[in-house]
Amino acid sequence: MGPKSTLPPFAYLSRHDAPPRFARYFLICTLLVILLVSLYPYTGWHHNGPPVLAFFFYPLPHYFTFFDNLINFIAYLPVGYCITLIRGRTGSAWLLAILSGLLFSSIMEFVQQFLPGRIASNLDILTNAAGAAAGGLLAMVLGSRRGLRLWQMWRHASLAPGAAMEWGFAWLLLWFVSQLDPTQPFLGVVVTPRGLPQPFVSPISDAALFLRLLEGSGMMLNFLGVALYVSALVRHTAQVPRAIVLTLGIALLAKMGFAGMLLKPAQFFAWINPNIVIGGLLGILLLTQLWRLARRLRALLALLSLSAAQVVSWTWPLAPQFADGLSLFRWHYGHLRHFSGLAALIGDLWPALASLWLFYIVLRQHREEKWIA
Repeated sequence: MGPKSTLPPFAYLSRHDAPPRFARYFLICTLLVILLVSLYPYTGWHHNGPPVLAFFFYPLPHYFTFFDNLINFIAYLPVGYCITLIRGRTGSAWLLAILSGLLFSSIMEFVQQFLPGRIASNLDILTNAAGAAAGGLLAMVLGSRRGLRLWQMWRHASLAPGAAMEWGFAWLLLWFVSQLDPTQPFLGVVVTPRGLPQPFVSPISDAALFLRLLEGSGMMLNFLGVALYVSALVRHTAQVPRAIVLTLGIALLAKMGFAGMLLKPAQFFAWINPNIVIGGLLGILLLTQLWRLARRLRALLALLSLSAAQVVSWTWPLAPQFADGLSLFRWHYGHLRHFSGLAALIGDLWPALASLWLFYIVLRQHREEKWIA
């Protein structure tokens, strides 16, 4: 790597007040996740209920679950924030954000009435629109010219050049959601059911060892994949260790925080086990030898690690059941299924799109870089 470049003067960055591309990219990622979550389970389409527009006129609140409505509100915060920021933080931009949230939510609720196990709710539409409105207000307050300049300064100092890096950063932020379910292993790709034993065929004589190897290797590969993914984003190689520690540290704190809120005290560490610890330690050991490599090589290794982790996930012979882990929670309401389903969905989707991004980084020509650092 060449010498670290100096940051352009604040006056230079202040002349560039256009909304960052990142807002557009994060908006697209957020809408994609909302779309996928709203259309789950994707099969069994039918409608035998009341007229298709009747749910718009249900008396309020027709269906109400505090946690679900809180999630609905939070999910549309970034929608309102990004749209208001993109459109220039004006009153009309804020109104457009509210109307966009209202329209998108209405479409999702309309479609949900044709899916088994889903309920179309006018209250969901209102809470989604309220989230978009609140997000727009946040953009009006936090998205000031000074705020945008601070973002531009941080982006210039921390992320590698190019729009692709902002795409990658937006997708990284959504990865944190996949780590919020406290019943899932930290950075793991497999879950051991807590119910009755399930029969399976082991390729080696010691079936228990086979499962431990899969669980530990899944942790190691996922750790390397995420860590090297982060390393491909940063501007300078010297920033890699700090970026990885910060990313994984925030994810770990979030995991512990949600474990404290949702799990019974005796199950606080249900998301960690010896196999996860061993896999993580091996991942750290390998990472100490890999983080200094050139960016494209780090991206290639991240791609291979995430792909191998997916193979481990597909090889895992046991099928976790939601009911198996329900006894771990403090709460026993339907929102736990939705919360776990959201984290699992993003956890399944994230490696695939992250791999596509890494593949692009590997193929992209960097004249200033070589394959050997």
